[in-house]
Amino acid sequence: MDFSIFDRFDDEVVVIDKNYRIVYANRKYAQDLGYEDPSEVVGNFCYVVSHHQSQPCEGECHPCPLKEIEKTGKSVNVVHTHYTHDNKDVPVEICAFPIDGGEKIVQIIRNIRSDKEKFYLFSLSQKLSSVGFLALGVAHQLSTPLNTILLALEELERKVGSSPETELIRNAVTTCKDYVDKLLFLVKRGSSKDFVNLKKAVEESVELIRVYAQERGVEIETDLEEVGYFLGRESDIRHLVLNLLLNAVQVSPQGERVKVSLKKEKKGWTLEVSDNGPGIDPEDMSKIFIPFYQGKNKGEGAGLGLAIVDSIVREYGGSIDVFSQPGKGATFRVHIPLS
Repeated sequence: MDFSIFDRFDDEVVVIDKNYRIVYANRKYAQDLGYEDPSEVVGNFCYVVSHHQSQPCEGECHPCPLKEIEKTGKSVNVVHTHYTHDNKDVPVEICAFPIDGGEKIVQIIRNIRSDKEKFYLFSLSQKLSSVGFLALGVAHQLSTPLNTILLALEELERKVGSSPETELIRNAVTTCKDYVDKLLFLVKRGSSKDFVNLKKAVEESVELIRVYAQERGVEIETDLEEVGYFLGRESDIRHLVLNLLLNAVQVSPQGERVKVSLKKEKKGWTLEVSDNGPGIDPEDMSKIFIPFYQGKNKGEGAGLGLAIVDSIVREYGGSIDVFSQPGKGATFRVHIPLS
């Protein structure tokens, strides 16, 4: 196949075979990576040339276009960090599509550093991925010593009895364990799925929060349609509802209502949680799904609730719309497509 049509492209173009070897590169691709001529990269592995790695790319931060295309047979768009010959990092967007019956792929590559919106989203995804790896490591390291403290505390209470001081220690350790559990759920969940009765899962999740809401003087109003069954994890649905609802109750003034609705749609279902709280400032809207970000409600929780919601929704190929104005409450609308 003649690839000379790409020689005059303003964007970088590279053709890669199923063994990750570069079979064609235009001059723009070679020069942007710090080489004088395409012949210096042709025949080499793509991950060696653009990533300075010894293995193909993988993971959420750098999904391999070749692997992604092999899964679906369709074109893909991904963002990566490429590294020049002298090791300078370059954020790029890659549009890749199969050719020759899937034996090769073409990648059209564009530097996105000057595209503020795409570069912001790229930087955010890098940070979130880093947070995920950090959270997983920290959570595993903390889990064992926290359990040891609790066991030692129980032994101490058995010998000398309980006291306000031992209760204070128990509460502090329990809080830490709760944070650890949330971190683990955020970055590592089970793979097995089953058919979930959505209305039942939502109803039971609402009831778990209802007493807490009443103690704060907040009423929960529901409008739940019979949606049927959904292929997923029931724990995911419960976490989705609990985190959205808990967030709404915590920001609601005494005497206000929080509304929860579940609606069936042609191609999926929608969960909506609305409150009449202080709303979300426009400058905070892009940050609310970042782990540990608490906004105005510092001291209320660990700042992981909405990050968990975002993680669950993305796994099921869904979307979250947030409608809010300062002083006029907020509505979180989650749409999940059918499995």
